Amino acid sequence: MMQQITSETDVKEVIRESWNRRGSDYDNSPGHGIHSEQEKEAWKSLLTRALGDETLDVLDVGCGTGVIALLLAELGHNVTGMDFSEGMLERAKEKADTQNLRAEFRFGDAENPPFEDETFDAITNRHLLWTLPNPEKAIAEWRRILRTEGKIIIIDGNWGDYNRLHRHIWSYLVSIPLILITERKNPSRGRHYKQIEPHLPMRHRKRPEADIEILKDHGFGVDVTDVRIPRTQSFISSLKYGHWGDRGYFMVKGIK
Repeated sequence: MMQQITSETDVKEVIRESWNRRGSDYDNSPGHGIHSEQEKEAWKSLLTRALGDETLDVLDVGCGTGVIALLLAELGHNVTGMDFSEGMLERAKEKADTQNLRAEFRFGDAENPPFEDETFDAITNRHLLWTLPNPEKAIAEWRRILRTEGKIIIIDGNWGDYNRLHRHIWSYLVSIPLILITERKNPSRGRHYKQIEPHLPMRHRKRPEADIEILKDHGFGVDVTDVRIPRTQSFISSLKYGHWGDRGYFMVKGIK
């Protein structure tokens, strides 16, 4: 039975439960985990261009399984990863141990980060803002915990209403049948989000324009870059999990 959504707390609980379910297989999907050395080096190059070569105190908000946080640690930054999903955090900690990388992972709400003012030099996030009920509040809080001239790095795509028809056609005619046949599992990965989509503003705004507007409203200088990360995936995998490649994928950098 679908949970009745009556408050922001309910929205966040659906989000938390959703990502807890995805923790064990999140990295397997193209565009989520890293599947080749070429892809890894491309991400490291992108992050270095965004943050520079100096060692920084970085908070990776909505760190998930630690993909970006662990790349930042490998680049030599002092990294804290924060997520609202215990399942994702558990996987991130396992990966840090396996790779012998130093990073702190802790539970936290992106809209209410439990840190003192001016704690970090940079805040990164990937695939996060569209999951937040109050993205403006999140940006305001991130500004609070950033030091002067600190940076916010938003990496995401325009996956909402503006691409809805295209994605629906692909999902029902291609993705769902292929996943049913090849993986024998429930392919409705985003089904649990349908009930809360009205409460997620970034699902209904054109991006990165919406990101730019929010950052400028909070006094940030803004720069936008297209993100082109090579992906290693089979033709079947590409059809199942998204055949549009990197179109619409962007990085927005805000400087305090």
